[in-house]
Amino acid sequence: MRAKIIYLLAGIFIFSIFINKALCQSSCFECHAEKDLTKVTESGKEISIYVDEELFKNSVHGDFSCNDCHTDAEGDPHPETLEKVQCSNCHDDAEAAYAEGIHGQFLAQGNEFAPTCSSCHGTHNIKGSGDPESKTYPINLPATCGACHQDGGVAEGSGSSPKIAKPFEKFEKGVHGHALNEGNETAASCNSCHDSHRLLPKSDPRSPIYITNISTTCGQCHSDVTEVYSKSIHGISLKEGAFEAPTCTNCHGEHEILSPGDPKSPTYALNIAEKTCAPCHGLPKLNEKYGLLPDPVSSYVNSYHGLASSGGSKIAANCTSCHGIHNIFGEDDPNSTIHPANLQKTCGECHINVTEAFARSYIHTSPTSTEDRLAELIKIIYIYLIVIVIGGMVIHNLIIWFAYVRAKYRSLMAQKTIQRFDKPWVIQHITMFVTFTILVITGFALKFPEAGWVKILSYVGFNETIRGILHRTAAVTMLIAGIYHLFYLFFAKSWRGELSALMPDISDVRLFFANMRYHMGLSKERPKFERYGYIEKAEYWALVWGTAVMAFTGFVLWFPTTATFFFPSWIIKVSETIHYYEAWLATLAIVLYHMFFAIFHPEDYPINLTGFTGKITKEEVKERFPAWYKKLEDKENEEKFD
Repeated sequence: MRAKIIYLLAGIFIFSIFINKALCQSSCFECHAEKDLTKVTESGKEISIYVDEELFKNSVHGDFSCNDCHTDAEGDPHPETLEKVQCSNCHDDAEAAYAEGIHGQFLAQGNEFAPTCSSCHGTHNIKGSGDPESKTYPINLPATCGACHQDGGVAEGSGSSPKIAKPFEKFEKGVHGHALNEGNETAASCNSCHDSHRLLPKSDPRSPIYITNISTTCGQCHSDVTEVYSKSIHGISLKEGAFEAPTCTNCHGEHEILSPGDPKSPTYALNIAEKTCAPCHGLPKLNEKYGLLPDPVSSYVNSYHGLASSGGSKIAANCTSCHGIHNIFGEDDPNSTIHPANLQKTCGECHINVTEAFARSYIHTSPTSTEDRLAELIKIIYIYLIVIVIGGMVIHNLIIWFAYVRAKYRSLMAQKTIQRFDKPWVIQHITMFVTFTILVITGFALKFPEAGWVKILSYVGFNETIRGILHRTAAVTMLIAGIYHLFYLFFAKSWRGELSALMPDISDVRLFFANMRYHMGLSKERPKFERYGYIEKAEYWALVWGTAVMAFTGFVLWFPTTATFFFPSWIIKVSETIHYYEAWLATLAIVLYHMFFAIFHPEDYPINLTGFTGKITKEEVKERFPAWYKKLEDKENEEKFD
């Protein structure tokens, strides 16, 4: 009988609790179910205090009474100041972990951007982390974290440093982000690597992303790889305190981890050498510190394997083909794929009938090794041989070429000539020719300092100071020549009519097609060019345009501080780009177009001397400029008649 009474009383007690919770909820929702219900905070900001009853009842706290969390929200009206909800009343372990982490530390420092429990879990709509509708469900977690961790890696203005650029966006592009988006809830999400509540900075040795802990963190999913890595020279070196040794993120990335089959991945076959291994093994100081070869990356890049890989061959051997991927060991380790006893087998993965001598022929060698010293000696011999032989050929051919130029000059002077250009014009042309050549050489020497021809020039004292002086002197001289040209164009009587003669018109279009028909054998009639045909006009106005553009951008780059007084900051970068590509355009136009008509045209070879003498034979005018020749004839007849 006594037991029945106890059970009855317990049942009444429990029932009264539920009734009390229901009455409490019912009482609260009499007000908080109003969608336009708001409250003014201490800072004067008006916020909504509407609670969706349906969402709350379907949350993990749906059977709670409101004052289980809002412990001081009693009475009507409520007290003017309500304490914030203390989740630690129930979740003390999570609260302790949160307080220890970086988020909790920010909050304790009064940082308004620090996330709280509700930032990640929600407020009245909290779902369990196993619920697909939960903000902390693995598939939804990146978006939850991404609400703060967008561009700068942390909320704008949080003061945290350093900031990882666009971690959420990068994660979404990676294999883990793709797997989650495809519905794989077991794929790594943010908390897999960073923890859930105790988020520690990577500088904290307790953090799962501390450099010596990363392989263990990744090993939660990739245990087989972690086991192999931990025994490798990289894994052992890291454990022993060599923090320069790479761990998982050095090779695979942090947030944007891509498949090795993705061309953008650092572990893609064509990227291994220069994007994955080079950041460490391309550093001479690091190689020297650990007694490694001075520059193994360059020796690979310059080998057949490296050149083939640079050419796009995915089957050419890269670093991992010989050294392994995660199972990288020192050369003296019997487990190493490059151990002398294993080298033939390693090479045999690609080559057949591998001999011991062949296996040794493609290894990285020290500059002090016999084969490297021999190769360096042969290289030096060939450099001198090339300079002497090819240089001698050039001199030999130039002597012959100049002999034909002299012969053509004597022939020109012996014939009846017409003065096509006067002395000022010739001076301007020669000045432009010399200054343009200097500008091309000195300009591209700055852009391509590693080019062989630049290094040869450096041997004769062509340093940056000399280069800069020559470039600017040539530029100013070219501008003076341009001003000299404009003066004659507008003020010299002897140049009257030159500008109008150089102006393009519709007849140039007709002459262009006529010229093409003639040279394609479709017409027997040669086009009747005036003194300036479309070829000369095109070159002239291209020169005017190019000189103006290069002068403006050149002065911007010469006096950048002055330029930014008058223009926005982007003028520097834009001018640099225009100056470079306009230089290419001008150089190629001169080499492929102007030099064809000045030197390589069959009727002009070995050179058209008109630009240097101003003279042109009467027969040449009659043949190539018939319209101009007729005008000269008419003028001559008119003068005779007078």
